Amino acid sequence: MSYQIGIGFNQDTHIEMAARKAAVESRRGLMGTRPVITIVFSTVQYPPEITLPIIRQSFMESKIIGCSTAGIILPHSISTRGIGVLSIHHPEMTVGISQLSSIDSYQDLSKAGSILAQQTLQNFNSPQRDFFLCFTPGMIENLSLFLTGLRTIFGNIFPMVGAGSCDDFHFNKTFQIYEDEVLNNSAIGLLFGCPNLAVGIGSAHGWRPIGKPRYITKAIGNVIYTIDKKPAAALYEEFFDQKMGDLRNDPIGKMMILYPLGLLSEETGEYLLRNPVDILYDGSIVCQGEVSPGAEVHIMIGNKESCKSAFEIAANQAISGLLGKAPRLVLIIESMSRLKLFGHSAHQEHEGLHKIFGTDIPIIGFYSNGEFCPSGTSDGMKRTHLQNGSVVICAIG
Repeated sequence: MSYQIGIGFNQDTHIEMAARKAAVESRRGLMGTRPVITIVFSTVQYPPEITLPIIRQSFMESKIIGCSTAGIILPHSISTRGIGVLSIHHPEMTVGISQLSSIDSYQDLSKAGSILAQQTLQNFNSPQRDFFLCFTPGMIENLSLFLTGLRTIFGNIFPMVGAGSCDDFHFNKTFQIYEDEVLNNSAIGLLFGCPNLAVGIGSAHGWRPIGKPRYITKAIGNVIYTIDKKPAAALYEEFFDQKMGDLRNDPIGKMMILYPLGLLSEETGEYLLRNPVDILYDGSIVCQGEVSPGAEVHIMIGNKESCKSAFEIAANQAISGLLGKAPRLVLIIESMSRLKLFGHSAHQEHEGLHKIFGTDIPIIGFYSNGEFCPSGTSDGMKRTHLQNGSVVICAIG
């Protein structure tokens, strides 16, 4: 027996009606089978306190997780308003889910990552471990440490992907969904296992470095203190021709999400993007993930053509990772910065999807604030890295 995939979407202005219609449409795609896992993606116009109980009525026997997003990716459109419901059935699939509340209360985020991984394994009753999916709060600083904690338990044996939940670019209140709970500052973990499961993952970003190479001369954790022995924010002062105080008073998340920092990784030979999340009074830049002292750094810039090419690269990597198996589901995790870059033409980025995966393959995705996924290293290993500005495409066969 094979997969049954149900995808429902609705953006009715009547909140309860939208939730009901999305759930019914998703359930219809299962062809009468029992869902093993249900994943909900919702923009913030649809309060989960209202919608989740309605969705739960259609999926009483299923485990449910989900998160808020700036937009939902569908096969032929992008919507910045609505509810998406993905449900999956396979008679031999095992899933384990877990949640960790108040993760920003942990002084050591690596500890939080290891706890979530351990809890997920405790709720997973199978030796077959194939794929891990995680949702976190999008504004948590230094998610790299959280990934380190996940790796200490899971290792690099199976792929781990994840995303920071986000809102409609207000950087205010996001949410996560775990069973019947609506959470605001939690990490959610989902582990899949299924005989003969194939998972192909691709990722790319398309941002390009501008200006001459600079070097991080002092950094600790996720804070860059100096670049070329100057306060780190001087790099943006020069680029935007603004004083540091003006930069601090601007909505930094909105401005710099289009101009992230790019750190040349010695491990992968590629640029890892880092979104600045704060500029301190001494000119230090706080990033969403860890930074390496001594790394070459640039301000990065993207355009629609380079990002469309990156999307195609990620899709081809994902289909190649299936090693000849036919895809049954495509899940897309895409940075909200790409939605901001493309604007009303965001759907154009995805026009080649059906040429790569086929016209009848179920496709759903969502926008995120921080993505993590495996990428190749100099020794051929696939380690999970935090990235900003990227697209992650997961093909399941």
